[in-house]
Amino acid sequence: MARLFALGMAVLIHSVLGISYYHYYREASASASLLGAWFFSACVVALLQAIKIFPTGAPAPNPIGQRFRGGGRPHQTSPSSSSWSDLLLETGICCLVLDVTLTQLWHRVESLCQCAITGVLQALAVEEPTFLACEYWTLTLTTGLIGGSLLWLTLQAMSLPSNVLCCLIDMRCFLNRCWSALFFGPAPHPHQTSNPQLIAQSIVA
Repeated sequence: MARLFALGMAVLIHSVLGISYYHYYREASASASLLGAWFFSACVVALLQAIKIFPTGAPAPNPIGQRFRGGGRPHQTSPSSSSWSDLLLETGICCLVLDVTLTQLWHRVESLCQCAITGVLQALAVEEPTFLACEYWTLTLTTGLIGGSLLWLTLQAMSLPSNVLCCLIDMRCFLNRCWSALFFGPAPHPHQTSNPQLIAQSIVA
């Protein structure tokens, strides 16, 4: 699974700072806002966080086999350098995936919507200021609805709303336990609780 920090850095570089080929290519013919592109980027980010770019763990080396094969100490690599390199590589891959999907997929959706809306408005023969305003808001609304629908379908397919709800319920239970322990003291351990029947039998005996 892609690290959340790598995804956050990719979103910051690509979508917030606008360091991408898509934003550079779109500046010349920008006829709508980036609302639909943001929705589509969120859809791609939701898919990326469920994909294993690099394995989370590697099997431990066998020291006996290495002793028989090499006869010396195994080569040890620095875990910090490998983790930083994996983090930078994951950030670069996430930025590349965002750029490619926006340029090759979403830009074509915007172009098709713009062609359809322009054909309808030209048939109406409206004035140029009205034409530009209607084109901008109609294209913004259309692409926003398409991007929002794709994002909703992606979140429902990945069961992300139910997972977020479970996390919120677990957090509420944890907070309730913390407040209870703060005001009423720590709860007794289940193995330390005494059975009432055993207490009664010991008293009778």
